[in-house]
Formats: sequence, C-alpha cells, structure tokens
Amino acid sequence: MTSEALVDYRVNGAVAIVKMNRPDALNAFNIPLREALLAALNEAEQDDRVKVVVLGSTGRAFSAGADLMESPENKPSVIETLLDGYRPLLEKISTLPLPVIGMTPGVAAGVGAAVLMACDLVLMAEEARIYMAFSHIGLVPDGGATWFLYQHLGYQRAFQLIVEGGSLDAQRCLALGIANQVLPVDQLEARALEWGGQLAQRSPLATAEAKRLLRAAATSSYAETYQQEAVAQHRCIASPESKAAVEAFKAKSKK
Repeated sequence: MTSEALVDYRVNGAVAIVKMNRPDALNAFNIPLREALLAALNEAEQDDRVKVVVLGSTGRAFSAGADLMESPENKPSVIETLLDGYRPLLEKISTLPLPVIGMTPGVAAGVGAAVLMACDLVLMAEEARIYMAFSHIGLVPDGGATWFLYQHLGYQRAFQLIVEGGSLDAQRCLALGIANQVLPVDQLEARALEWGGQLAQRSPLATAEAKRLLRAAATSSYAETYQQEAVAQHRCIASPESKAAVEAFKAKSKK
C-alpha cells in the first residue's frame, strides 16, 4: 500500500488496483494526494507482476476536482500547480506502458474529470457523471479537459458544456465514446478486475505499442502514423509473444 491515508494500492493477479482515498473530501486533489497517486502509478510501472492498472476511488465520487479548501500558504501559482503538479500525473497515465482502466462510482468533476478521461478505458456506474463546474466560479477547464472534450464532442458541444458549466451523465458519456461501459455501481470493481485480467493475457509489448500509437495519432498526420505503425509492427513481430502465438496458430491450422 502506498501512502496509506491517501491512496490504496494492491495487486490482484496481474492487475494493480489504485484507489484515491479521501472520501470525506470527495477525493478532491490536494498536493499530498497528487503526489501519492503519482507514486502509486510509478510503483505499478516498476512492479513486474503488473500488466494492467485500475484507477478508482473510495467513497461515492471519483474526484470533486481541485481541493478549493487547501491552505493557500506557501502554495505555488496556478501555472506552477498545473504544469509541475498535475501535468506529471496526467502524463504518467498517458505514457504508462500499461493500460489504465478508470472506474468512477459517481461524479468526476473539474480536473478529476480530466484524470478520468486521460485513462485508456473507462467504466462508469449508472449514476456517475462528468461535471465541468469551472464556469460557475469564473474559471476555464484545466488538466487537458478542453482537449479531451474537443476530441469527443467537437467544438460546439464542448463549448456549450464548458460555458454552461454542464455535466454529462454516464449514458451520454457512453454514447460519446468517453466511457466504454456503464453498469451498476456494485459491479464496477468486479468488472474492472475481470477486464484487467483479460487484457493482461495479451502481449504487453503489443498493448503498449497500441497505446503509444493511438496517443500519438491525435496530433500526427496519416503518413506519420503509418510510419510509426511500421516501426511498432517491426518491434512486435520480433517479440517472443508474437512468435509463440504465430507458431500456435500454425500448429492449430494443421490439425
């Protein structure tokens, strides 16, 4: 367990379950929680047993966003907070060579929504929602939320959601491609573990390369993506996992 008071970390088979643990504050992000969560993700990356990460929370919310009650004493500027505090966490999720399954039992608001949308796969409880509360307090989205929303909603719908300070319920997130599955809250973790176990059976190299390719595709041209795919395929086809799978296929075909 990493930073026991703030983040629960355990390993089930090949799946690391990482849970933010500030339920009384709706898992609002303060400096210690950010640091503890980043440390837990680093721990999962270094753990040879782990092939998949499930990122969730305790309590009824994924995260209420930034902790507005955090003491301003010795607090860095908002630019420093976002660039030096949140960006390493969000970039860790996006560059981690492991699939990250985000699961939310309830609201994911503000930068908490950005963290959820940064995950590779998302499971949402039926009552869960993404809430862009920024405009209600005279702010704009941060944590890359603007980019994620534009990718999923397009300009007009993303703009409306942001300036109206609106929310997207779980079924709407499913329809927009933000969520992969919606299910009852009491089935959330079991499904995440089941899915994680299935993904762990796949080639770790191929999974990591697929993640890297898709992450780069959003800002790459077709020609650049094609070139990157060729290089990745070269790496994968020479891997022991691919060679073993091809030989198994050939053997099965001869029967």
